[in-house]
Amino acid sequence: MVKKIEKISKDNFRREVINNPGGFASLFDLRKLKYNDPILITSTDGVGTKLKIAIKCKKLNYLGFDLVAMCVNDILANGGEPIIFLDYISSSKLSEKDFLTLIKSINNACKESKCSLVGGETAEMPGMYKKNEFDIAGFSVGVVERKNLLTKKNVKSRSVIIGLESNGFHSNGYSLIRNIFKLNNINLKIKTPYKSEKTILEDDILKPTKIYIQEVLPLIKKKLISSIAHITGGGIYENLSRCIPENLQADIDMPNFSIPERFIWISKLANLKPKEMLKTFNCGIGLILIVEQRQLPTIKKYFVKRKINFFQMGQINPKVKNNVNINNFGQWHLK
Repeated sequence: MVKKIEKISKDNFRREVINNPGGFASLFDLRKLKYNDPILITSTDGVGTKLKIAIKCKKLNYLGFDLVAMCVNDILANGGEPIIFLDYISSSKLSEKDFLTLIKSINNACKESKCSLVGGETAEMPGMYKKNEFDIAGFSVGVVERKNLLTKKNVKSRSVIIGLESNGFHSNGYSLIRNIFKLNNINLKIKTPYKSEKTILEDDILKPTKIYIQEVLPLIKKKLISSIAHITGGGIYENLSRCIPENLQADIDMPNFSIPERFIWISKLANLKPKEMLKTFNCGIGLILIVEQRQLPTIKKYFVKRKINFFQMGQINPKVKNNVNINNFGQWHLK
């Protein structure tokens, strides 16, 4: 099994990774990065209870993207380039087939993130998990030039808020989703009851978290971005407030935004108010960029050229009320 893992991950080793077969740790040559004044950024996360649905549906192919994305998108939010990733998989006893499916998925997600899967830990703990159950966690290291570090201190009044579309529910809110399904007797094998390219509900629910590295990192390296919010647990309200100074507020007004139907469906099924939805789910916006007005034309041109869907969400203003104020979010009116 270990030899198979090494074979899978070896084709994705960055040139800075030092080969250390049989060693007790992974090695990385920082000098080869050729950064002038580097700062290391670290992030760790898991997939949460989305795992329960994936295990129930016996579809593990994209869990690696959820795991890697939750870590590397957080590194990106600080301006960092992810360079290495490690995983932790624990179970009572995991089949070789399922185990290798997970590793391949993690490695493919690392490829998309331009980082290397350099190690990990696999633990079999009978008695800790029920049969066929397991948990996964990830840990990533990134690097950023000190001058390119993104913090809320960079944000200025009158800056523009730009949203990048999500790929679905990503990896948050699944305890609520599972409870809603249970209370409403929802069968995951039914035809998707809303507009989606996935014809079966379970396939849409398990769509992987989007990785934003290749879309956004070039803009950061050109110093075109002031601050970034990765929209995870806590939704747009909580995560956007984390990247704005205390003396400023984000005013969002996007009445023409089409909220993806999966979020409308969930809100009606559970009778959740718009504000509750925006405090729990990404609601169609997976990453938010704050940029200065003068950079907007360049950034728009960049996204249009690469066919990247983006939405102008609003503006940063001097604080009067709350850190985040949403007036219109598509068909939801929160005034």
